[in-house]
Amino acid sequence: MAESNDMNTLAILLVGVVGLFIVLYCLITGVAAMNGSWRRWAAGTSMYQFGKHNYLGFMGFYLLPFLAFGILLVIGVELRIDWFSTMGPQFVLSALMVLALTCLFRLPRFMLPQWYKDWLDSGADKEQLRKPEYSSPFTWLRRSKNVHR
Repeated sequence: MAESNDMNTLAILLVGVVGLFIVLYCLITGVAAMNGSWRRWAAGTSMYQFGKHNYLGFMGFYLLPFLAFGILLVIGVELRIDWFSTMGPQFVLSALMVLALTCLFRLPRFMLPQWYKDWLDSGADKEQLRKPEYSSPFTWLRRSKNVHR
């Protein structure tokens, strides 16, 4: 019996660590896409893209509320908090998932960052976004402080 408890604890811990890495990746890529330090994704096309322009780079940002609420939901159910056992949280979770899935189709203009709106308004030239400085969401980690010298 104790062996089964240890396996359950290990499985929960492993799921928690994987979930943490997913949240961190979504946070880094979402913030990099929103502030414009990572733009190369917008120049490409994806098999998951349904519209004319690519909005998938913003999915990390808009997936964060879904992930955060989902984690709270799991914790609330495990702690046996009554509100989390009702159907209300599932409706909230569904609405947050729909918000994230809009990145597959088209985001409303008010949900887009200014750099993306400016890019669309200027004709959406994909060559502008293929510069090396926009190639990765992690470029700000590799940049030297003496880059302008």
